[in-house]
Amino acid sequence: MNRTASDSGQPDSTTSGGSRADRAEIAAASQRVQVQACGDAWVMVEWGVHARANTAARALAARLRESPEPFAIEVVAGVRTLALRLATGAAFEHRARHRAEAISWLEQIAPQALDWEAPAGREVVFPACYDPSMAPDLDEVAAATGLTSAEVVRLHSARPYTAEVVGFMPGFAYLGGLDPRLKLDRRTVPRPRVPEGGIAIAGLQSAIYPSPTAGGWHLIGRCPLRLFDPDRSPPALMTEGDTIRFEPIDKAEFDRLWAER
Repeated sequence: MNRTASDSGQPDSTTSGGSRADRAEIAAASQRVQVQACGDAWVMVEWGVHARANTAARALAARLRESPEPFAIEVVAGVRTLALRLATGAAFEHRARHRAEAISWLEQIAPQALDWEAPAGREVVFPACYDPSMAPDLDEVAAATGLTSAEVVRLHSARPYTAEVVGFMPGFAYLGGLDPRLKLDRRTVPRPRVPEGGIAIAGLQSAIYPSPTAGGWHLIGRCPLRLFDPDRSPPALMTEGDTIRFEPIDKAEFDRLWAER
């Protein structure tokens, strides 16, 4: 059920073209890119709410991982941000120099990244059971969005998602691309425990909880696969940049797949 395709290749750091309006939007957005120190050892880039912010973050992170700059030893892509860890020396003047070099370089490069393409990941299909017994918030989501429960399931499972960033806990991916008709704020009162495999939505994102934890997203289904296993290689079923699809299954199929884990 977890079908993957091979990785598509190396990051593309060239411009992608686009219409004149697209280029004008990117040019305007580039003026709003913020680069600033984040403590002594990190520098943060923020692209704001631009539609290509996450693509820019993943594209720039890929470039830095493939061709590291001398002032950087680690880079972490976020949903709309990128954090760069500095190659700090023992002396304060080394740290200050690296920070200044990083900020200057990023102020030039980060706006350009809005016109880059991030490397594509794999396509991964996850079985999703939307049975009411595994979807405690499905009816509430339907009522809040003015849809039927069946329409919520159809809209959620009809679209591809992008793993914009992996964080919060091992194997947890923030999946961008939720249908705007399903957009809701997080729950007013978070749950103290979300079960492993819980499929949830909040804002314009979806996610699958890889292990039991507290959580404030709306639970509309459950996945029977083990998303994270430290003894497996690779340990996580989702990585940054993957395209994710949900394939509806019934409860009997869920039980079968759960038993085979």
